[in-house]
Formats: sequence, structure tokens, C-alpha cells
Amino acid sequence: MIIVLALFVTVIIYSIYRISFWKKRVQIETEEAETVVDHSFKSMREKIERQIEMLDKTPGLTQEEKEIRDKLQEALNSSEELIKKEIKDIKKEVE
Repeated sequence: MIIVLALFVTVIIYSIYRISFWKKRVQIETEEAETVVDHSFKSMREKIERQIEMLDKTPGLTQEEKEIRDKLQEALNSSEELIKKEIKDIKKEVE
């Protein structure tokens, strides 16, 4: 009976250790993903804003071109917000 109890306690301790290890690993990966997303969106935003500036300097943009410009900016903003929200949700789940 004592051997079974000792085995049961060992399994519980090992399980706690594995869960703790997994949780730390997920936290690290989540932080890395957040960093990559931040850098990627910063780079993408800079490139898109340069393109928008070029469009804005072009005389006589059509209404359609202005709408494309605005939709591009809006798509970038909403995508960034959505991905950041998902990363934040993952962080909450891991904590």
C-alpha cells in the first residue's frame, strides 16, 4: 500500500513539474511571438505609410485611389489590433 501511495505522489509531483515546464515554455513562445508581431507590423506600417505618402503627393488622385489608400491603412490597423488581442488572450490563459 505504501508503494502505491509513493508511486501516486511521484506521478503527481512529476505531473506538476511537467505542467509548470510547459506553462513557462508557452509564456516564452508567446512573448517571442508578440515581439515578432510588433516588429513585423512596425516594418509593414513604415513601408505602407511611405507608399501612402507617395500617393498623397501624387496630384489628382481619383476617389477610388483615395479609398484604396484608406482601406489599406484601415486593414493594417485592424489586423494589428486583432493579432495583439489574440496574443493578450493567450497570455491570460497561460497565467
